Amino acid sequence: MTQSAESAIETAARSVRPGQMRAVIYARVSTEEQAKGYGIGAGVKRCMRHIEKKDWFFVATFADEGVSGSLPWDERPDLTRLMEMARQEPCPFDVVVVPEGRVIGRVDKAYYPWVWGLEKYDVFVADAKLDIDNTTDDGRDKMREEANYAFKEYTRTRARTQGGMQEHAEAGGYTGGYVPWPYEVANMGKKKESRLVVDPAGLPAARRGRELFVRLRNWDQSADLLNAEQLYTQSGLPWTGANLRARLTGDAILRRRLIFRKASKAKLARDGTPLHGAPVVIDLPPVFTDQETEELKAAIKLAEKGPALNRGRVYPISGRFTCLCGGTYTGWNPTGKRTAKYRCNRGGPQCKLVPADAIEKDVWRRVRAKLSDFDRLKKVAADWVTAAASRDVNFEDRIRELDARIERQRKVVKVTRSVAVSEAVDRGLDEAEAVAAATDAVRPLNKQLADLEKLRADTAQWQTEAAEASMRADDLMELARAAQERFGRMPLDKQARFLALLEAEVTMTGPAPRGKAGARCSLVAWFRENGFRVPTLTDGAWGQVRDIVPAAPGRDPRRALAGILEKARTGVAWSKLPAEFGDGGALRKVALEWMPEVLPDVMARLSDSPGEEPFDPAPIPLTTVRLWVMPELLLGSDEHFHARACSPA
Repeated sequence: MTQSAESAIETAARSVRPGQMRAVIYARVSTEEQAKGYGIGAGVKRCMRHIEKKDWFFVATFADEGVSGSLPWDERPDLTRLMEMARQEPCPFDVVVVPEGRVIGRVDKAYYPWVWGLEKYDVFVADAKLDIDNTTDDGRDKMREEANYAFKEYTRTRARTQGGMQEHAEAGGYTGGYVPWPYEVANMGKKKESRLVVDPAGLPAARRGRELFVRLRNWDQSADLLNAEQLYTQSGLPWTGANLRARLTGDAILRRRLIFRKASKAKLARDGTPLHGAPVVIDLPPVFTDQETEELKAAIKLAEKGPALNRGRVYPISGRFTCLCGGTYTGWNPTGKRTAKYRCNRGGPQCKLVPADAIEKDVWRRVRAKLSDFDRLKKVAADWVTAAASRDVNFEDRIRELDARIERQRKVVKVTRSVAVSEAVDRGLDEAEAVAAATDAVRPLNKQLADLEKLRADTAQWQTEAAEASMRADDLMELARAAQERFGRMPLDKQARFLALLEAEVTMTGPAPRGKAGARCSLVAWFRENGFRVPTLTDGAWGQVRDIVPAAPGRDPRRALAGILEKARTGVAWSKLPAEFGDGGALRKVALEWMPEVLPDVMARLSDSPGEEPFDPAPIPLTTVRLWVMPELLLGSDEHFHARACSPA
């Protein structure tokens, strides 16, 4: 709550007259309305006039600018503050005044839960434009009728807009947004006349780029030659191999089309059909001849064709690992004899190979940690439950109230029909005319009944969603227990299936630190394979192991152990160890002698001592791991249960 709102509440508490209602204002404009010149100020002025007319005491103003009316109240910043104030005891205001009904919400789910939530705290809502409020049943009915009108107008407006765009797309027109290269928009700004045509300025680069790639079958080399010939991109920047590849392999070039409302991105209705119209393929004028296009396709296929990359090994994060350049890492081991790695499909100069074993272990470790972090998952579960509970709506009471209103409305329709028929007969109308008169008489009543029945169905759905939030929270905690007890070292194929269920996304956020070329160091490998951290050999630590460290030829035992730990920590070559540790070659022999028995005993005694990770000769890049947790899916079938079971890798 802001300081100004707190001050307003204190002022209201001192200044309001006995029996005088205290009012706050809520105003909202969407981004689209702001673009048309509407603002918060006009709505606030209308509300202030209404408050003065009603002789209410003004408390404070809450305003959300650039916020859609389709959002629920808990996704609007200032409206959330208003509801936090409403929960105070005693509540600091009695009525919320809005400039007009559409400010509350453009859809049922944004409107009713908020109004009902306020009613729970005995707070009313007033519409300044129509001079109505919900302090009475009659006012509540009028507000519901106004809300229904706003919902339908919103739906009609969207349908007209989307329908017009659909019609224009089906006629091959430009519908706005992305313009593929090398095209431009002709007749821009002319209604129903805009079209995509080949841009003469971009055509030389497109033709030369195709010609170079067909000959070289290498994106980077083709891009370099285009830049050398000063045939730059549409924005005047030099080409990169990845950029040229994206342009020449796109739908616009290879298939001469642009898809309006792609199925993969379309918003769907409940029945799974596209909400705003089916995808439309817009045919584009060709950039190349048929023969030139086929040559380009063949060159692309040859450039991508290569030996089998996996050689039977499963790569769990293949296709889920995004490079810094935006490309995707996939499993790579052309001969099957080399160490398995991940390779970026764009293959730019900055796209380094990533060792598969190391990155897979790191990702799996973090997945297990995320799914077994009880404290974090408890917070997520609590947020789910709180989000549902914070709507402040007793859905059972609302459904009972709506059932009673629906039953009463049905009786009103029945009685009205009977009276209308009787009156028609008394006026001398025949049977058909009497039925027609009765139908006209009950038409508005039937409309009100249909609105009530729809609201009742929506409320039942909201009740179900609130209950499911609690069930999902329980499932999430069960998943956390499974992660701790059963995941273990899961085989790579089951890791791949499990990560697919989680829709895991691994994103590179920085390059790998510099590693170390050369022969494998057995000491570093011993530390890493056994999961040991390299302890700091303080006086206290040395005191713990002094009795089990044997004498080293020609040197102090403590200094020998310190040199071995320094080597494990830094990865420095034996010959380049600091002189304080003595001859590196001799120390290497000591380390080999101590590894079977002495070093394991030392590490056991120093297991609780502070330390560092051993040197990583093939470091992995910095990454983030994102999971889309759907516990009811992961816990919902035997197949998924077995995928969680512990088994050796």
